Amino acid sequence: MRGIVAVCLCLAGCALEAPPPTTGYLPDGAFGNAVLGEDPAVAATQDALVAFAYPAQLRGHPARMALAVASLDAMAGQFSTGGRWLFMDDTVKLQMLDARDKVRKVLGIPPAAASQEVIDRLVTASRALDRGDEAGAQAALSGRDFTLGPMRTLALLTYFPKVPAANYATQAADQNLFPNDNDSSGGLD
Repeated sequence: MRGIVAVCLCLAGCALEAPPPTTGYLPDGAFGNAVLGEDPAVAATQDALVAFAYPAQLRGHPARMALAVASLDAMAGQFSTGGRWLFMDDTVKLQMLDARDKVRKVLGIPPAAASQEVIDRLVTASRALDRGDEAGAQAALSGRDFTLGPMRTLALLTYFPKVPAANYATQAADQNLFPNDNDSSGGLD
C-alpha cells in the first residue's frame, strides 16, 4: 500500500511541474555586421544589457530597442532550456524569465506568446525601421501577440521606460556567461 501511495505522490509531483519556457533564437545576421565573429549569445546578452541599463540612450531609436527586446526574449528562454547554459546560476535564469515577462507586459505581449514569433516580429520591425519603412514595422508589430497595436508599440519602443528587473537580470546574466572568469585561483587547487 505504501508503494502505491509513494508512486501516486511522485506522479502528482511530476504533473505539477511547469512546462519549459518558450524558447526562440535570433535569426542569423540580426545584428548585421556589428558583431561579426562574436558569439551570438554573448552579442544578444550584451545588447540587452546596454539597452536595459541605459534606456535613455536608446530613446528615439526604436529599431535598436526592438532588437534589444528580441535579444532579451531569446536569451531568457535559451538560458532556461539550453544545455549550453547548464552551469548558469538558476537564480539568474529565473531573473531573466521574470525580466522577459516584465518587458513583455510593457509592450502588451502575453506571457504565453511563442518566443520565436515575438523575436521574429521584433527583428522584422527593427530591420524595417532601419530601412525607413515605418509601414513595414507597423505590419510586423500587428497581430495577436502585440495587443497594444502597432502605433502604441512603436511609441513604447521609441521611448522605452526603465524596467529595473531587466537591468538587473541582464547584468547578472552577462556576469554568468563565463563562470570561470571570476575564478581568482586560476583553476589551481
